[in-house]
Amino acid sequence: MAGQEWWSTFFEGPALELWRRAHSRDESREQAADVRRALRIAHGERVLDVPCGNGRLALELAAHGARISGLDASAEFLAEGRRQAVERGLEVEFREGDMRALPWSGEFDAALCAGNSFGYFDEPGNRDFLCAVARALRPGGRFLLEYPLVAELVLARREFRDWRLLGERLLLSDAHYDAGSGRLETTYLFADLAQASGALESRSASYQVYTAREVDALLRAAGFTRVELLGELEGTPFSRDSKAFHALAVRA
Repeated sequence: MAGQEWWSTFFEGPALELWRRAHSRDESREQAADVRRALRIAHGERVLDVPCGNGRLALELAAHGARISGLDASAEFLAEGRRQAVERGLEVEFREGDMRALPWSGEFDAALCAGNSFGYFDEPGNRDFLCAVARALRPGGRFLLEYPLVAELVLARREFRDWRLLGERLLLSDAHYDAGSGRLETTYLFADLAQASGALESRSASYQVYTAREVDALLRAAGFTRVELLGELEGTPFSRDSKAFHALAVRA
């Protein structure tokens, strides 16, 4: 089982290398375009990306005229994002910090939390994160939360083992749902196939699993209104047939 703050040491070394390979530049452009449409981001609006990783979405949003700030706990990823911003001639603010204690208040027109980045913390910590995002937004600001680990999707799985080959790196994952804690406990194995030994390394992660209804309630309790629960970002309402989950909310 992963430690309570597993995320503080997870994102380094092979985990970052595989994360870099997981999304192509074209995929990042397409996802950023979906985010722009969903959040109705206008040229010059201030947008918060949290956690931003190495800025793969932040940079694409900045390239289309948004004024972007990104926060992440990984100094290595943030340095990479800053280098890419300079190389591409883009202005993006990258900050290192804790996503539960964002250093902004009433400054952003929109915010996003992409990937499977929601649910890392214990339940008070997850609530703190949503409250911090609400504080960072201006009244009427929009928030997009991607949450592939929503209970309706997780509990519909028939197989909790998976593997991905990314170049010469192999990622194996084995997860189980702990009904007592409501968390998905996951073990990842990273293998470097370029080395004769395979250079196998193991990491553990733990994610809080909420139902769609619970996500709605958490967002409203944090200060959001007009919460929409969506499947894909085209605007289809979330249902038992959905393959993805997004919540689109507006700050009161």
